[in-house]
Amino acid sequence: MKKKLIVMLLASLSVHAASVSARTLHFGTSATYAPYEFVDADNKIVGFDIDVANAVCKEMQAECSFTNQSFDSLIPSLRFKKFDAVIAGMDMTPKREQQVSFSQPYYEGLSAVVVTRKGAYHTFADLKGKKVGLENGTTHQRYLQDKQQAI
Repeated sequence: MKKKLIVMLLASLSVHAASVSARTLHFGTSATYAPYEFVDADNKIVGFDIDVANAVCKEMQAECSFTNQSFDSLIPSLRFKKFDAVIAGMDMTPKREQQVSFSQPYYEGLSAVVVTRKGAYHTFADLKGKKVGLENGTTHQRYLQDKQQAI
């Protein structure tokens, strides 16, 4: 079952203290996962995850800033200290846990394949040899590569 996580890692207490004293907490996100994080008509990053981050900042009496980039670059960018934390829909996996620390999950959901109602696709086997769209670096991509190699 997919677990929606805040990847709220502050690299160390010194980074945390520096962020608070500067009054800005810098988050990385991938604003392609509506309604959790997306870019609105005014070109502003918004969504449920962004609201959660803003609530964290309010509690810390700090401002939030958000950097939008590709999902598969979030963990490397966090490790290179491009920002203080990541807030994005991200499954907790053993490989990711070797690289970063995760908060407690605050959302649990299921993954699904979406097709047209009257379409010819009902099982993974029906998708054999077809192109399937998904986001790089996700557990969905890993699942298809590992378990559904015919797609």
